[in-house]
Amino acid sequence: MNSTIVQLATGLSLAVGLSAPLDRLPNIVIILVDDMGYADIGPFGATAYATPNLDRMAAEGRRFTDFYVSQAVCSASRASLLTGCYNVRVGIFGALNHRATHGLSPRETTIAELCKQRGYATMCIGKWHLGHHRPFLPLEHGFDEYYGLPYSNDMWPYHPENPGFYPPLPLINNRSIVDPNVDAEDQARLTTNYTERAVDFIRRNRWRPFFLYLAHSMVHVPLYVSEKFRGRSGAGLYGDVVMEVDWSVGQILDTLRELGLDKNTWVIFTSDNGPWLSYGDHAGSAGQLREGKGTSFEGGVRVPTLMWWPGTIPAGTQCNEPAMTIDLLPTIARLIGAPLPELKIDGMDIWPLI
Repeated sequence: MNSTIVQLATGLSLAVGLSAPLDRLPNIVIILVDDMGYADIGPFGATAYATPNLDRMAAEGRRFTDFYVSQAVCSASRASLLTGCYNVRVGIFGALNHRATHGLSPRETTIAELCKQRGYATMCIGKWHLGHHRPFLPLEHGFDEYYGLPYSNDMWPYHPENPGFYPPLPLINNRSIVDPNVDAEDQARLTTNYTERAVDFIRRNRWRPFFLYLAHSMVHVPLYVSEKFRGRSGAGLYGDVVMEVDWSVGQILDTLRELGLDKNTWVIFTSDNGPWLSYGDHAGSAGQLREGKGTSFEGGVRVPTLMWWPGTIPAGTQCNEPAMTIDLLPTIARLIGAPLPELKIDGMDIWPLI
């Protein structure tokens, strides 16, 4: 790696990190998409449809070519991202469903809890999937606000392989169920709905540091897209859905710019695992990588990742060093001057790579 970039990044971490006053702490936005393949967006080789906002994010930020998750499936991957631990350490395996009686233990420390220690406003929007009983929900893990689905959007009565196994899918606002039976029309509005909530959270907290965890339900099957993007990609429903996710990213970046927050906000875009290849044209592409979701091959655990922070992260650059979602928590901890969790974690501070 270029030593000049390493020295620059290290110096920046000192400038905005441990000694930063509260009103100058950086905002942090993590945009996590569901089941997106390595080659599903323009910066990683997609050509069948346009992703202009993600292209811009890459041009203005840094592309990570060797970024990994701990396990190529929903709950396990999300537990690792939020705690900085391998999923086996925190006892989350595979994908939790409505029958699960466990979830992410309150003993674990999440990124949101570290941020709250430093005075951040925190919000989780979208798919949680770390336990749907009250002790495991986002508000018990450091988030001030939550709006979204407790688990995957296919865990509903219309599951194509197991109809009738799942109960109605609820939509939750904080601790209350605001829609007990999410239907197809609701699913079609999810990406836009989540995006509007995210923009509102940013606007409401523009004068204080904030941590936004935006975990889109798409591009997980069943695929749904709003009317404004239906048929727009020319590449089928999957292309339409990716284009709406790209639009969502653009709304976040544009809002940060409009409010003058772009140069004090670190935005991370990544996926929880690779594409669910068994769903054919409703699944993404891992490109030249082998296999996809549910496997330990590269196509399952290597995910498309972009990081953006104008004026701090060098524009139009690429990192080929291996890194993982478990590295985000310790990196954020150093950046905002928060102590690491008392319990052992597995991630490393990767700010010099950023």
